[in-house]
Amino acid sequence: MRRSLVIGSANVGKTLFCIHFARYLGLRQLRWFVEQADGTTEQRQLAVEEAVRLLSGPAAHRTRQLQTVSLDVPRGKVNRQVLLTDTTGLAEGIHTDPLLREAMAQTLQALAEAQVILHIVDAARIGTSADKAGDVGRAARAVGWSPVDEQLADYGQAVGGYLILANKMDLPGAKQGYQFLRKRYSKQRVVPISALTGSGFREVRQHVWRYA
Repeated sequence: MRRSLVIGSANVGKTLFCIHFARYLGLRQLRWFVEQADGTTEQRQLAVEEAVRLLSGPAAHRTRQLQTVSLDVPRGKVNRQVLLTDTTGLAEGIHTDPLLREAMAQTLQALAEAQVILHIVDAARIGTSADKAGDVGRAARAVGWSPVDEQLADYGQAVGGYLILANKMDLPGAKQGYQFLRKRYSKQRVVPISALTGSGFREVRQHVWRYA
């Protein structure tokens, strides 16, 4: 079974995307397989609403392990089963918290093994910064599009299952951020989504099915 890895910086909406994408595919109860950085594992079963309340939120680095849910991804009459894996938010430099350093190392190891990479970016943050600065390119490099994102995008060019998800399209400024991403990565596919409302999920489903 192939792994679809959801990756990106902290607070871009990775966990909320995983929960709502699973709901979009028909799940109401999510059975998570949780892999801790120290090698221990556990299973958690949560209803969608409970998962949103307990696992997502504005605090940075709430996710400190790999959390995977098995999904049936339909297209026409054919279903493909994939493992959708949520990850710890990546950050620049060496984090002061040793547990977060281990969690980020775990994320990078999973990245090397994944068949599908869904790279989530906060398009609203990029676009809002661009509005304030008056220069979308300069602002996006400073806020919302980090060197970590740059490295992920460069890595993704060599991976067939890589996709950039411009998240938070329900918020002001996101359209400008999406346009920046399309221009900067014209050779990559960039899909505008909202992890909150589910917009764009059809295109994500098609991509995951194709590479699953």
